[in-house]
Amino acid sequence: MGTGLTIVALLIGLAGLVYAWLVRQDLDKATRRLDRYNRSLYDASDQIRKLEERQAATVAELRAEIARSSGKASFRPAMSVRESYALHPQAQEILAAYHMGGCSSCAVELDDTIAQVCTNAGIDVGQVISDLNSLLAGQQSANGYANGNQRVKLPNLSLEI
Repeated sequence: MGTGLTIVALLIGLAGLVYAWLVRQDLDKATRRLDRYNRSLYDASDQIRKLEERQAATVAELRAEIARSSGKASFRPAMSVRESYALHPQAQEILAAYHMGGCSSCAVELDDTIAQVCTNAGIDVGQVISDLNSLLAGQQSANGYANGNQRVKLPNLSLEI
């Protein structure tokens, strides 16, 4: 009688082990599938982010081109930093002269407005807008901009081998 119970207990234990192994196989299969879906979701999210970035750059360029072609080109406090860069190539240099963009320690969000960036940096918006608009009017002094700030010089790199 004891031997029969032992055999039944062993068979039940063996069936439990087989069942646990099958459940583990299903779990591994589901985990691999979930990893694949997560990778696809991440890739799709990255593609969307890149498309949104390209769309924002294109919109900024188009707005700048419309402003230039209409003859109403001017920098405004409500203009995004990205639009200001598209309106005039030296706008980035003027903002960098005020330590608003241009380097990693004073980086700005391209979609923030000039007013927001100036407020965050504690700089007079009117002075920055005046200097930016002097680019469009061609009112640069001999050594810098209208307020006397020196023009930012971009580094020239040369590699000699």
